[in-house]
This record gives sequence, structure tokens and C-alpha cells, in this order.
Amino acid sequence: MKKLLVIAMLLLGIVAQAQERETVYVTFTSKVSGETEGVVKSYSKQKELYLSQPMFFRIKSQINNYELTFMHLNYDPQVLSQIREVKWNDTVEIIYRPTSFLNEVTVIDLDTMLPFADEATAEAWADTMIDKKIYFIDKNDTVDNTLRLIQVKYDKIYSY
Repeated sequence: MKKLLVIAMLLLGIVAQAQERETVYVTFTSKVSGETEGVVKSYSKQKELYLSQPMFFRIKSQINNYELTFMHLNYDPQVLSQIREVKWNDTVEIIYRPTSFLNEVTVIDLDTMLPFADEATAEAWADTMIDKKIYFIDKNDTVDNTLRLIQVKYDKIYSY
């Protein structure tokens, strides 16, 4: 019963986000590498192909048997155009807002959602993010009442 209530609340949140189209704000408290539950943030080496350092967010639950990856890959359009056609979502941004910004928008809090999400629910949620502008907000990144909003894309949309 509790699981059904959580799934219903999750779906209502997803529907509400879809109606305002298409910017989604997701908060979480990142975990250190090696954790088996939660969101683990990692960085890749800066390469000529990217305008900023790539970031990867792995949302995982060993208990519920899923792992979802969201990426902040900010391609350099000039370099990318030599490899393939540049797409609308090849550039992403990092912006800063005061913490009060969270009072102005609808937020999905993975810290409360993840413990209740089974594999099917987690994957269904991630699939709803494919066509949206998604900003991840790591609560560990908050400094002096300032949030860092990192635009990401679900890895299913990237074609290499």
C-alpha cells in the first residue's frame, strides 16, 4: 500500500512537470564513489571536444537493482561539427541561483524518491526526462546560499 501511494505521488509529480513543459529541477545529496545507493557524481577528463569538464551522475540502487546515468556533456560545436552534425542538445549550461529559487519552482527530490523506487519505476521516471531540460542540483554544492544548477541529459538520448 505504501509503495502504491509513493508511485502515485511520483506519477502526479511527473504529470505536473510535463504540463509546465519542459524544465525540470532535480535535487539530491551526492554520495561518494563506491556507494551502492543514491546519486554518485563523477568527472571525466577535459578534452578538446568539450567546452567544460564532463560530469556524470549515476543514480543507483543495488537493493532495487537499477542504475541510471545522466550526463553533463557540453560539446564544443566547432569541434563536434567535424565529427558529426551538431544537435540542439549538444550544449548545456551551469547556472547559479540563490537558494530561495527552490521556493519558486517544482522540485523532484531524489533523496526522498529513491528509497521507494523499484527498477521499473526508476526507469519509467528517467524515460519521462528524455525531452526535457533538466537541471541537477546537488545539495552538497550549495555555497553561501547559492545553488549550482547543472544541466544534464539522460544517457539514452546520446548517440556517439
